[in-house]
Amino acid sequence: MAQVPVGDQSPITNFEAYFTASEAFPAFEKLCLSAKKGIRGCFRVFDPSTALHSEEARAHGETWFDLLLHLLNKGVEIDLSISDFDPIIATDDHRRSWQAARQLAALNELSTGAKLTFAIVMHPARVGYVPRRVLHGKTAEVLEQNDVDPLTPGLEGLDPSDDLPMVPATHHQKLAVIDDEALYIGGLDLNNRRFDTVSHDQPSDGTWQDIQAIARGPVVRAAATHLRRFRSVTEAREEAPPQAPGFLRTLSTKRSQDLIHIAPKPLVNEIEQAHLDAVARCVGLIYLETQFFRHKPLAEAIVKAAQKHDALGCILVLPAAPEDVAFEGNEAEDAQLGAQIQMEALEILGDGLGERLALASPAQARPAQDEPDAAILHGAPLIYVHSKLSLFGQDEAILSSANLNGRSFQWDTEAGLHLTERAHVAPLWPRVFEHWLGDDAPDPLGQPRAVVEQINASLRQARATLPQDRNHFLLPFDPEAQAQLAKPLPFVPDEMV
Repeated sequence: MAQVPVGDQSPITNFEAYFTASEAFPAFEKLCLSAKKGIRGCFRVFDPSTALHSEEARAHGETWFDLLLHLLNKGVEIDLSISDFDPIIATDDHRRSWQAARQLAALNELSTGAKLTFAIVMHPARVGYVPRRVLHGKTAEVLEQNDVDPLTPGLEGLDPSDDLPMVPATHHQKLAVIDDEALYIGGLDLNNRRFDTVSHDQPSDGTWQDIQAIARGPVVRAAATHLRRFRSVTEAREEAPPQAPGFLRTLSTKRSQDLIHIAPKPLVNEIEQAHLDAVARCVGLIYLETQFFRHKPLAEAIVKAAQKHDALGCILVLPAAPEDVAFEGNEAEDAQLGAQIQMEALEILGDGLGERLALASPAQARPAQDEPDAAILHGAPLIYVHSKLSLFGQDEAILSSANLNGRSFQWDTEAGLHLTERAHVAPLWPRVFEHWLGDDAPDPLGQPRAVVEQINASLRQARATLPQDRNHFLLPFDPEAQAQLAKPLPFVPDEMV
């Protein structure tokens, strides 16, 4: 998307959106190559062995390790925070983070006059003593299946008989500030698994729809401040900076006493509040593209707004199944609870909006072959959606790292943009419609309820067509598969998933 400038008084003076890593990764590479002073970032996943894709970056090597080495040798200062994870429950994620740490340490050894600082950062909150004891048996069982090695330092010294720590939250944000002049932000982490193209023609388990942006203006200063201070805020060493126009956060901290709580102590819920406020202001069409829709208060807010404004309609695009359910066969309690909460939230939307809701999931235009059943939607392999984009009419949008669930709205560290200029918001509508629906895309400027009706008609027609004959990606979301998996988990907060 071309860069869209607005007035100097706006917190976001220039904005570019990138759909899928095929657009975002080359843009990020070139942005980093433009750095003269410094790059500061935090990602849930940042793998230095990720392949480079732009010609400019590939002139210096084949992976991000090569690109970072080139930048360091140029004298660019680099500061990276990479999320760490509960070493017992999320051992693979924990291992991946420490594997990245070893590569970054090697960069310091190889570069000339290295100015690289990095940290593998675990959220400081811990599950309280009482729920920890209740869950001890399951946690100890998982620990016994894991072996300590140099890539899993968090397991060292732990014994199944110990009072085992449990980490309920993570730093889930994905952002970088370059020279304090440009901000790269959205839902996209950095590794080869995240790479996909807008044609989504890889094997189903390689698809990955995501949206990232590059922004300029005063919002960059707010993001830079956040990156410098989020660790001390979550560790309860200082208060969170005040909210800045255009920049949204979720922040939580450890509790001073952790006897009975599973949850961390919420501090800042700007992303949640911005969604609720935007819904209340919207009188037209709402578009939500998200990995999860598990926030019942947001569903209730949309229904309430629809009751007040007869013209309001809603389009919700989400994956047919979570990644671990679709491709790894996860049917454990966490998957059951996630399905239960999402089913309840979708029922609120469906009951309240009726025909004013279009509920869709994308799939490839080919017959399913050897994909798992959970990765098949109406005879076709699903396209995995990881995006976090919310549009509210033509004048308001939120692009962030946050899913539409309680975890992202209350627990995890998240960051995003609040777009309030029509010059930035309006171009996103035809882009999302054309991406998913191609030539079947209705005019997003049409009457909202008529637009929803047209999309629902396209969904029904696609479902009735053989996969290889479909001419766009979107199909009706199938609630039955979710209902079969769904199961409540007593005493566990919705925010857990």
